[in-house]
Amino acid sequence: MRNAFATAHTVEQVRTYFMKTGKSFVLTILFWLNFAVFAIHVVEETELQGGLVVFVQKFFWAGFRLTDFFQANAVWLTAIAVSNILYDVVGDRLKFMVAIPMFFVWERCFNALSHVFLTFYSNAYCPGLFTGLIFFVLLYFVIRFAVLKGQMRPVLFFLSGIPALIFETI
Repeated sequence: MRNAFATAHTVEQVRTYFMKTGKSFVLTILFWLNFAVFAIHVVEETELQGGLVVFVQKFFWAGFRLTDFFQANAVWLTAIAVSNILYDVVGDRLKFMVAIPMFFVWERCFNALSHVFLTFYSNAYCPGLFTGLIFFVLLYFVIRFAVLKGQMRPVLFFLSGIPALIFETI
C-alpha cells in the first residue's frame, strides 16, 4: 500500500493532499507566522525590562497582575490558532473566513502602535515594542503577496481591520 508521500511528486501535490483546500497557501503561512510572532511577543512582554506587567503597574494600573496578563494572552493565542485552523479547514468554501485571521493580523499591528505610543508617552521602553514591529512586516507581506496578487479581496482586507481598530482602542 502506497502512502501520500509515495504518490505526491511535487510540493503543491503534498500541500493539496494535506490541506485539501483551494485557499491561499501564502495566507496560511502568514497567518501562522502571526501566531508564532505573537508567541515571541508575549515572551518579550514577559521578560524585557521587568515585563509589561511592571510597566502597566508603574504607569497605568497598579492592580494589573501577572495572572491577568497570562490569561488574556492565552485566550488570544487560542483564538488566533482557532481562526487559523478554521481558515485551513473551510477557507476554500467560505471565502469570508479570510477576514477572521486577518482581523488578528490587523489587531496585532494596532497593538504594536500602542507599544510605540506608550514608549513615547512614558519616555520609557514599553515591553513588546521590538517584536511588535514585526507585525507591520507581516501586514506588508499580506498586502504584497496576497491582496495585490488577488488571493484576498481588498474589501475583506480593509473590513477586517475595522473591528481590530475598535477592539484595540477599547
